[in-house]
Amino acid sequence: MIETLYVANHTHTDIGFTDHQDVCFRQHAEFISQAMDVIEATADHPEEARFRWTCEVTGPLEKYLATASEGEVDRFLRHNASGAMDVAAMQYNLTPLLGVEQMVRSLMPVRRLRERGVRIRSAMQDDVNGISWLFADLLPAIGVDTLTLAINQMRGRAPKPLPGAFWWEGPAGGRLLCWNGLHYLFGRSVAKLADPRYVERDLAALVRRVQSDPDYPYDFLYVEATHPMRVDNGPPERRVSDFVAEWNAAGRTPRIELTTPAAFGDVLRRHELPTWRGDWTDWWSDGAASSAYETGLNRSTHELLGAAEAIAAWTGTGDPERLDALYEQMSLYDEHTWGAFASVARPDSLFTKAQWNRKSGYAYGAAMETHDVLARAAGALARREGEPGAESRFNLGDLSYEEAFPHSGADEWLVINTLPHARRVLVEEPEVRAGGAPRGMLDMFFPRDVPWGGARSLEDVRVARAELPPCGWAWVRFDGEPAAADLAVAPGVIENAHYRVEVDPATGGLRSWLDKELGHDFAGEQDGHRLGQYVYERVEGDRRALFADDFSEWDFGVWPQDVPLRRSAPARVTVGEPEISRGRASIAVAIEAEGVRGATCRYTLQSDRRALEIDWTLDKLAQPEPESVYIAFPFALGAPGFRADLNGVACTPDIDQLNGTVRDWYPLRRWVDVSDGERGVTLAPLDAPLAQLGGITTGRAAYELQPDGPAVYSWALNNHWSVNFRAFQEGEIPLRYRLTTHAGACDDAAAARFAAEAATPPLVLRDWLRRGDERGGFLELDGDGVELALKPAEDGDGIVARLHDQRGEARVVRLSFATPPASVHLTSPLEHDGESLELRDGAVAVLLGARALVSLRVR
Repeated sequence: MIETLYVANHTHTDIGFTDHQDVCFRQHAEFISQAMDVIEATADHPEEARFRWTCEVTGPLEKYLATASEGEVDRFLRHNASGAMDVAAMQYNLTPLLGVEQMVRSLMPVRRLRERGVRIRSAMQDDVNGISWLFADLLPAIGVDTLTLAINQMRGRAPKPLPGAFWWEGPAGGRLLCWNGLHYLFGRSVAKLADPRYVERDLAALVRRVQSDPDYPYDFLYVEATHPMRVDNGPPERRVSDFVAEWNAAGRTPRIELTTPAAFGDVLRRHELPTWRGDWTDWWSDGAASSAYETGLNRSTHELLGAAEAIAAWTGTGDPERLDALYEQMSLYDEHTWGAFASVARPDSLFTKAQWNRKSGYAYGAAMETHDVLARAAGALARREGEPGAESRFNLGDLSYEEAFPHSGADEWLVINTLPHARRVLVEEPEVRAGGAPRGMLDMFFPRDVPWGGARSLEDVRVARAELPPCGWAWVRFDGEPAAADLAVAPGVIENAHYRVEVDPATGGLRSWLDKELGHDFAGEQDGHRLGQYVYERVEGDRRALFADDFSEWDFGVWPQDVPLRRSAPARVTVGEPEISRGRASIAVAIEAEGVRGATCRYTLQSDRRALEIDWTLDKLAQPEPESVYIAFPFALGAPGFRADLNGVACTPDIDQLNGTVRDWYPLRRWVDVSDGERGVTLAPLDAPLAQLGGITTGRAAYELQPDGPAVYSWALNNHWSVNFRAFQEGEIPLRYRLTTHAGACDDAAAARFAAEAATPPLVLRDWLRRGDERGGFLELDGDGVELALKPAEDGDGIVARLHDQRGEARVVRLSFATPPASVHLTSPLEHDGESLELRDGAVAVLLGARALVSLRVR
């Protein structure tokens, strides 16, 4: 019997949806002030009816406190200390698109707010259908002990039992108290709290439904309450407090008590709860493919910013405040809202276009700022290791090329590797930058074939083979074409020392992908689709054929059976002549197909590298009716086993997931692997994060992963949503994939290393004259299977190194520094120092747990 109803007042934070994003931030600042007014106005109510408010996320709160008066800040801190004003720890309601370092940085507002005196010990993730598993380790590590979710089951599901509580065990063994809660509409919209016309009827119905569930063991229920009309981005209301006081005074049941997530966590902690382990994989992640270009751009920015930050740490040039702002800008693209609620209903309206302009602007702005940070950091390293060559000048057209752009005097380029292992790579000569942008983005963007630029055509570009130290740099000579005797071509065929690839002229996919060492052809066929092939899909009907939304239903709608889908292959395929150039053998394919004005794919093998590159470029046609584009990857393997990188954690899909989470598609960070135990393939999608495993699974709404075969389908584009994601997309969209083969089952560490190399290209600087050693480095790791992130410390006191295990086994890792540090301390994700580590000969030994993320402060 439910005796107590706990109610948490807040507003759901959409960055957009109801209003333009900038307006939303201003509104949330107003809501905080209004909530404090209501707290003070109800201070004389009975304890359980006194108004309480929760700031659902920290992003808008930080912006409020940055401009609030000293008196308003003191007022906020007073109410926070009393428990009336709770603050939850997540920066925004996040998708699973974030990288590992980005997730850590999304928690940095907790540090800054605590430094101002704000108490934070709970977290919320609302609306979204899940949360990345790594947070089950990160949140306890920063002193957050409770997480509540309020899942919107429209086009999704929540784990069962719902509602319910459990201890969530993280991949590295963290332990986080979780409430798997009803959606925030259940407080004011379903139970009709504070509405005397309906509340007795509808609250009673809700209570009956919950307590009749044999899996619900509690004598209480927790619901969230937002504004009855402005359910998202809505203001606080005194009516709730007055209603609770009157309800309880009249002796009605259940008794109602206003609470906060932190206080409710204390209630839960008194109960015996089960322990669950696995990723809370998000159904809503499919919306990211509604803006494939911007999603791919932001993924590239994740990687570039990590590289830029590492070099900035080496050179002491990073600005922690600017870097944190860049991480937040990336996260504002990756957070869940995406666009206006009318994005599909009115895609051409000012309301929709203005919000998409701002949303996409987060991705574009972060990319441009990141290139500037990268240019500055790399330039600082170049100035330390060399000096600039002869200067060029802007050419009005009155000078010859040689006069405007004289030879710099340099015969070698500075090549930088930010990964923690040595690399042997093929690098291309950059464009002539001509000294025109010594501190700016033009170091990264300078077009070829323009009369005023310094670059000649691609035909003149030289390549070199570079041997790069870990976390270091080398001066590389570009004085001749590197040996590439292993490359060969024939009609429809390219070949290197490791692979022989043959194009199927009927589909544009691969007829053969022979691994010479393993003696196995990995190119498969499934449902008529070849490896690397373009596949187009249309829904025969409107979007309700995919999900029939109905907010009067307990789970907000129905997943239809037998979704009417129609698929097509390219109507025409033209296979180009293969070529060998700049250390690569490649062959281009052009297609005519539904959904695009045209599309091209280039299959490439580098000399002496065990990797197949597949690069699609789509010229997309705008299509407002529901559609999808897939790139098929069927493999010639036996019964498949899958491994996937879900936000930096290597998982076995289905097994390493909470019940009820999505199996129809998976949001990948860097890689997915399919093997049959004897051999397998690792696939790294650089731009498109969504993958369907075993076949095309759209429309299945499956509770379990039941693969049709050993295939991965990259779900590159879709517009399936009916609300806030994009109605259509058009223009040029790149889709890049890197594949490698292996013997045996998946090796997580090898997969992570391959994908990291694919995602993190070496950086090349030209026209600098070396004045020191031919190579150098910052640090070395003595083992593999460790991802390393380096950053300037938040307070400017040293460098923070983050080590993340990818092997899945505990061990001691040794870090050796080129310049012996003064000290090394273990530090928390929020950079609060702990134990000092012993330094011996400029090196430290670090105990790295299985799947653990360990942070060090190096002074």
